[in-house]
Amino acid sequence: MRRERAYLLRRWALGLVTGLVCVTVAHAAPDSPGQIKRAVVKAFAASVAENDSLSASALLRAFDLGGTAQRPALPPIAAPQGAQTPQFERFDMRLVLGMLAQAFGYKDNTNVIDAQRGDTKRALLIRDGAARLSDLPDSHVTRNGATTTLHAPLVLWNKAELYIGPGETLVLDGEGGAFILNLGRLSVDGAHIASNRLPNPGNADFNPFITTTGAGVIRAANSRFSDLGFGGTIKFSGLSIARNALERPKDRSYIIDSHLDGLESLILHAADGTVIAGNRIDTPGKAALLVLRSRAAEILDNVISGEMNTNAIRVVDGSVGTRVEGNAILGGDRAGILIKGASNNAIVRNNIVWARDGGGIKLDSIRCGRVTGNIVIDNRQKGIEIRRSRAAILSGNLLASNKSAGIWISGQPAEAITRVEDNILDANGSGVATATAEAIVFEGNDFSHQFPQFLAGDLVAQARYVAADMTGETPIALSASGPVSVSGLPFDCGGGG
Repeated sequence: MRRERAYLLRRWALGLVTGLVCVTVAHAAPDSPGQIKRAVVKAFAASVAENDSLSASALLRAFDLGGTAQRPALPPIAAPQGAQTPQFERFDMRLVLGMLAQAFGYKDNTNVIDAQRGDTKRALLIRDGAARLSDLPDSHVTRNGATTTLHAPLVLWNKAELYIGPGETLVLDGEGGAFILNLGRLSVDGAHIASNRLPNPGNADFNPFITTTGAGVIRAANSRFSDLGFGGTIKFSGLSIARNALERPKDRSYIIDSHLDGLESLILHAADGTVIAGNRIDTPGKAALLVLRSRAAEILDNVISGEMNTNAIRVVDGSVGTRVEGNAILGGDRAGILIKGASNNAIVRNNIVWARDGGGIKLDSIRCGRVTGNIVIDNRQKGIEIRRSRAAILSGNLLASNKSAGIWISGQPAEAITRVEDNILDANGSGVATATAEAIVFEGNDFSHQFPQFLAGDLVAQARYVAADMTGETPIALSASGPVSVSGLPFDCGGGG
């Protein structure tokens, strides 16, 4: 059925794109690669809004826009087997809140405590063993068919597991102060976890959340998470993995092929190797996905859409070796993808960033960032922005109809080299703009539809070199003062690029 729907969607998209191109040809002759691809992306964005039952990867494939990023091998989610009888007890949740506070401060802890209306010992602890929803005691839940409503906090200790299986729904009762703190294993397979958004009498700001901390692991596939999170902290953001730097789980966490709607944010903090892939993320309250101090995170084939008042994907604070590939970011404010703060060796590849009120992709204060094969269209500010970053490589990107520069490079450290290779620049406010960009190596870039301005900023005086070779057949290195030799300058990116 899904394959058939994807085929029909592809047929519909082809008809819509053909119509868009034909109608626009009569007015502006958009026969350039950038404008044709722009029509495809606009049709794709319309489809995302109308077809929320299709997966992110299926949508991207249907429009031939990606959805093929290679995922690492992931262990499957398995239902509990054998004699793993869960052990339950009442628990004073202040213990785990204190553990979180040691790493993330006390902000918003009082909101959670107030939501319990004076009884901090009402939490349900799974001390050991593997539990299903049907095992949770009646003292803490109510049931209606396949839906279980949790009326108090639930804590999974380090040897405990909660498995939520296909067709099951767990409702976290906001009025009851419910949430999940996972120090063990939370397995969600084909299920739904949601807040009921009922106001809490003890604290008006409180809303349920799911936090994995300590050595805890979360694995979720083909599931849905709705309306979770509150406040302004990592630990209560909605769906988070929030560890300190010394805590290392035995297994990697992942959230794949799922629908996340109405979360404040999905946050990874010191969550090395976590995989976030194939998800639909709709209308986050803040950044859709925030990665902090996490090595080798993999952010693949997600579709992020709806109102966003900040970056959709933000990778910061030394999150080295992050792979951001095959994602589609549609609308919102500020840069769609931000890599910042010593988050070195980042790969930003084959993503779509469309119609942001800010820019498309931004690298700031990192080393060895590769931005390759991205489609960056119709953003109000820059397409790709590089600041204070050594050894950036921008290759094979399509930058079309961005209101400011297609590529902006500024504030670069002394002797930095930025490689700009095989990009297509089409109808941007300017092609490449600079301010203290140091040396830029141009090769194979297509400026043939980048009118009227090829270069801007302090590089504008060098526009004649681009005009003389608008498809970049002859490599050239430019600075604000003219052509330069880069043979003696270090390109500090894994031995040369």
